[in-house]
Amino acid sequence: MAALNLNANLPVYIQWPDDAALTLIQRRRAYQPLFTRTRLHDQKQLWRGIARDIRNNHTFRPTRKQCREKWNALKAGYENLERLINRNPDDYPTRTPSLHDERFHQELSDEFWRVERKYLLFN
Repeated sequence: MAALNLNANLPVYIQWPDDAALTLIQRRRAYQPLFTRTRLHDQKQLWRGIARDIRNNHTFRPTRKQCREKWNALKAGYENLERLINRNPDDYPTRTPSLHDERFHQELSDEFWRVERKYLLFN
């Protein structure tokens, strides 16, 4: 009889080293023009390139999915901390900031990812 893996559907949380998280932000910034021109469905290659850049420069070895998830967590953390700093005028739910939220707040303060998406009509 096969053993059941009760943890199969649970998310796996990894601890990102600060230097790898900073490289993620820097690479995501560098790829921003490509993200604005690429449909969401087709962005896997961009995340694959970012993961490769991190693996080539650090001992940390994230997958493209882990890079995308960490990026989304960094953005959410930045937005949460902004709400807390600004006394949450719209009364959104907030949480206690993580160490990465605080460490990378300044690095994300230009909000470079907030640009209009420009889809190519003929891909």
